[in-house]
Amino acid sequence: MTAGTPMSGRDTAAAFKGLIIGAICVAVVVVTITTLTNRKYASHEATPAATETR
Repeated sequence: MTAGTPMSGRDTAAAFKGLIIGAICVAVVVVTITTLTNRKYASHEATPAATETR
C-alpha cells in the first residue's frame, strides 16, 4: 500500500474511532438539550389559535 493514500496508515483506526465517538457525543448533547427543553415547557398551556376578524 502507498502510505499517502486515504484510508490507510497507522492512524486510520484512531481517526474513525474519534469520528464515531464525536458523533455520538454530539447526538447525546442534542438529545439532552431537546429533552430538557421539552420538559421545561411541558407544563405550559397551549395558546389558542388566532381567530381572523374580517
